[in-house]
Amino acid sequence: MATDPFHQHLLDGLAPPGATPLLWRSLSQWGEPLRSGELEAVLLASVCPAPVEGMAWLPLGRWGLLLASRLNGTESAAAPPSRTFRFLAPPLAAAPALHHALQEQQLAAITALDAVAATAWLAELQRGDVLLPVPPSLLLTSPWREAQLSAVWPWEPLVEHLWLLVPQELAGSAAVLAVAARLGERITAASR
Repeated sequence: MATDPFHQHLLDGLAPPGATPLLWRSLSQWGEPLRSGELEAVLLASVCPAPVEGMAWLPLGRWGLLLASRLNGTESAAAPPSRTFRFLAPPLAAAPALHHALQEQQLAAITALDAVAATAWLAELQRGDVLLPVPPSLLLTSPWREAQLSAVWPWEPLVEHLWLLVPQELAGSAAVLAVAARLGERITAASR
């Protein structure tokens, strides 16, 4: 199994780490390792998943995203910074639903970052002028937890729907359904 860097923590302990490098990938880029058998499942976020030939989408649940930031000085963690800010997000091809939701809010420019390492994202947050939409559970993992970030709920809810994309022939297998159930439990627990 595989996923993007912001959802990898959900897979911890469910499957051995694969040989697939941790990258931001578009839906079509994920399809190739699934079709070749390199991967058996991919955890993805999407509002309305697009049909992918030979694949099935298993719904896992949804959760609200927080806006993480590095506030400086006397600013309060109860509200986003009042100065000019920008949203930081994964590349558009890897997170089209998130980009669309941020554009709908019409509050700030979006800067895409294709870095995989948490340290690169944290370095960008250190600038203090960015808000990063993230799952609340990500902020409980290392090194995010140690970064002393502030997190606030967005002005308008940012809801992320999570899915497991699997080859059609595996969609009904007991192993895949068990993993999907376990992921659903983790997502539900993290959204409380």
